[in-house]
Amino acid sequence: MVDHANKSEREAGDLLAGQTRLVWYHSLFWKINVFLVCSVVLAYVMGATIGWVMVERDSLEQWRRQAELNAQVTSSTIRTIYTFIAIDSADDGQITKIISERPLGDDASILDTGFNPSDVLGLAAAQTKNNIWLFQKASDDRHFISSAEALGSNDGTGLSLPEYAEPLQFFTGFAEVGSIRHFIAYVPVVNLKGELQGALVTTIGEAEALQESQSKLLRNSFVLLLTILILTGAAVTLIMRKVFKPVPALVSALSRIARDDTRSVTPFQNRNDEIGHFAVAIETLREAVVEREHLRQVRDVAKHMEHLAHHDALTGLPNRTFFGKKLEDMIAQMGEDGHRFNIMLLDLDRFKSINDGLGHASGDALLVSFAERLLLLMKPGDIAARLGGDEFAILQVVRKDSLVEASRLAASIIRSVARPFILLGREVSVGTSIGICTETCLEVESSELLKKADIALYAAKSEGRGTFRFFKQGMEMSGERGHVLQHDLDAALRDGEFELHYQPIFSVLTSEPVGFEALLRWRHPKLGWVSPADFIPVAEKTGQIVAIGEWVLNRACADAKLLPPETFVAVNVSPVQLQQGSFLKNVKSALAIHGVPARRLELELTESVQICALECQEVLESLRALGVGIALDDFGTGYSGISYLMTLPVTKIKIDRSFVMNIEERADSRAVVTNLLQLAKSLGLETTAEGIETENQLQFLRSSSCGLVQGYHLGRPAKIEDIQHIYQDFYPRKVSSLGA
Repeated sequence: MVDHANKSEREAGDLLAGQTRLVWYHSLFWKINVFLVCSVVLAYVMGATIGWVMVERDSLEQWRRQAELNAQVTSSTIRTIYTFIAIDSADDGQITKIISERPLGDDASILDTGFNPSDVLGLAAAQTKNNIWLFQKASDDRHFISSAEALGSNDGTGLSLPEYAEPLQFFTGFAEVGSIRHFIAYVPVVNLKGELQGALVTTIGEAEALQESQSKLLRNSFVLLLTILILTGAAVTLIMRKVFKPVPALVSALSRIARDDTRSVTPFQNRNDEIGHFAVAIETLREAVVEREHLRQVRDVAKHMEHLAHHDALTGLPNRTFFGKKLEDMIAQMGEDGHRFNIMLLDLDRFKSINDGLGHASGDALLVSFAERLLLLMKPGDIAARLGGDEFAILQVVRKDSLVEASRLAASIIRSVARPFILLGREVSVGTSIGICTETCLEVESSELLKKADIALYAAKSEGRGTFRFFKQGMEMSGERGHVLQHDLDAALRDGEFELHYQPIFSVLTSEPVGFEALLRWRHPKLGWVSPADFIPVAEKTGQIVAIGEWVLNRACADAKLLPPETFVAVNVSPVQLQQGSFLKNVKSALAIHGVPARRLELELTESVQICALECQEVLESLRALGVGIALDDFGTGYSGISYLMTLPVTKIKIDRSFVMNIEERADSRAVVTNLLQLAKSLGLETTAEGIETENQLQFLRSSSCGLVQGYHLGRPAKIEDIQHIYQDFYPRKVSSLGA
């Protein structure tokens, strides 16, 4: 183990050392060398360029003056011999044009002067020490043919003017004379009408000879530049090596500190320059690292202990203590900056059945997954905490509108939780109910705010779960209301306060109402209408649901005789009823007393652990043998819905409204509904989709081959008298559409 640890430490050190080794062209030493050498070269090149431009400019100016002087001397010499010509000059006396009444150098000129043109040019050349030509105009004004020259060869040498030269204007510059480039002075010869006859050209020398000195200067400049580069590079290298010699050692010292190796003292601390100061700084860092390592260990232990004291060990969310402290801080801040906040309390629907049925490991996994989804919906400043069990709380910072923001967050949480969870390889669906308190102010204690949110949570659960409610004045605590309901249930059954309302169930294919679901209603003499979500849990807990269920069963069978004869009646059954040994007997008795065929009765079961008990399965199999239909209500929202299909004699599944309500907006809801319909079809089961509220939902279910549908868009629950009135003429004539 020790050898392995030492090997790992060496490998880590080699890796870090490899990271500190720089490629030569990335090193600071190389960059400074390049910078200094480039600076010297740049300065030299700029100076040489400026000198070169000045030399070239001075040379051109000197050549121009020499050419102008040669043209002046030549023109003066020719004028002393050819007396019939005139000279045109500029303001500074420079001859710019020769005007002649006849061509220069013709036979008449020779007879008059006695001089051959070559001799005349030779006299002028003797004074200028350079060759001189006399040209005649060729086919155009830019090309000339030699008629005489100072050397007397007269071999037909031609002259071509450059593009920038004007044939009728005096100019100096480079031009091609024959096949050789010369620096010339060009003097045009014109007649009395100003027409070009020829030209007098003098040269100061061939271009190659004139530019030889410049070429030599350029070669010398390059040699000098190379010498400077070598000397500068050598000098800079020697100096930089001495300056940067301590740098690798200091880098190595920093690398050791980075590896938490603080045993070695930093070298070069005795130097008085920047390197020495740098070494002292590294040594100070090394000592600080040693000290801070001890402090960090102490701090980490304290931070871990503080985290454990203020956070839930399972989900990692803040716990009740932290949430309470944060709530007190938020109340205090309201007085300082006026910031508002909302309080939400929420818990998981059917969590206990999952925890009991699948085990605590699955329950813990559900809580962790739920916390993760919750955190994804939090905005900066919001706090989600676990108060205990499946109870969670949210402290939401209000930006603008407390009601709108709370509604938006609560709806997002409900949609998120509605997606199935995968717990230890099993798919589980749950829901959540949320209570919201927005009435926050300075005068209210934090405990009072939590109590209001708790009351709102109870209201949400009372209205069917899977929803959220805001606290309003007048809401009652669950314990108080449950206590009242428990004492009034017996009186309600005795005094006839219960009623059955029926909601029609339609066939998608034939648009016919084929059944009616019996829904229990309680008109309390003092409280008014009491929701089944309020009194059914109380009745199940106290066992009163057995007597109530028997009344519902008998009343539904009696009302079935008043409904169209081909329709069925669906009755909701509690697991508590199934566990009573008399339930099968009660069903048979109700069917016999009211003369209703067993096929017209359908029992709806809600997913729960209790209905999987052996005695329940035996009762259901006996009922199915009679011909009674068995429907699994709210399918897809329980903890193990598919397993029911394999163990219970189910004939139909009812797709929960939570899936149907979002099929227009959400692709995942459409996918869930489609898959459930395909599953039912493959198992040979009927299907009923609940909660149809729009025509688009109906059309989607029709296209997906759903069998039966029900919802407010098709028909609302009503008393038996109203149902008879609505459908009194249904048979034998059919209704034309579901919306009729």
